[in-house]
Amino acid sequence: MAKTIFLKAKVGTLVLLLISFCAYSQNCEVDRESLKGAYTGDCKKNKAHGKGKAVGTDTYEGEFKNGIPDGQGTYTWSNKNVFEGKYVKGLRDGKGTMTFKKEGRQDSVVEGYWKKDSYIGKHEKPYEIISKTGSITKVEVEYSSDNVRRIKINVTNTTGGVSSAAGQLPSIKVDNVIVAKGFFERMTSLESHFKSSETTLVEVTFPFRGKFQMGRDEVEIEFFEPGSYIVNISINN
Repeated sequence: MAKTIFLKAKVGTLVLLLISFCAYSQNCEVDRESLKGAYTGDCKKNKAHGKGKAVGTDTYEGEFKNGIPDGQGTYTWSNKNVFEGKYVKGLRDGKGTMTFKKEGRQDSVVEGYWKKDSYIGKHEKPYEIISKTGSITKVEVEYSSDNVRRIKINVTNTTGGVSSAAGQLPSIKVDNVIVAKGFFERMTSLESHFKSSETTLVEVTFPFRGKFQMGRDEVEIEFFEPGSYIVNISINN
């Protein structure tokens, strides 16, 4: 009796293993010729979907969506070059690291951001807004990749130019720049009677990081790429 129970348990275990194996090795397609061959991983409607590994002339291990790489993963080409990072609809898109194999020499490594399979640089944007004080409601930055090397700061506020018992209140402008990185040769200012002012840093050396102070308020921005920038700042005070 005990032997019969043992045999039944053993058969049940084998059946469960067989079911698991069949479910895992279902016919799951990868929609990229270079990855077609062997696939193991998650499936949805007979497409690679979820985490998995596809091996063809190239190899990809990571996240799939509807049969193509989508999400975090590692792609290895037949020449041994490797990309580790984010994919969107089968294309490198986001932060990642590309390693180019050099036979007999040290590998070449490129880190940064990709957009639609093209490398766009070490930073996702040519600038980063580090911080701003509470009265500042909006900071917008426009960038042009030219040889002007200029940063123009436009400040708009709610009280500038408004008449009061003490007279007309002045518009708020950038009255000081604390430089943490880079350099600029000179600063020019232009005030308006319409609640706005314009300050321009000329002959800027990039990368440039600075705190732009306007009375009690300030904005800190780092500019990574050379060119010309327009910074629009709105203050509600």
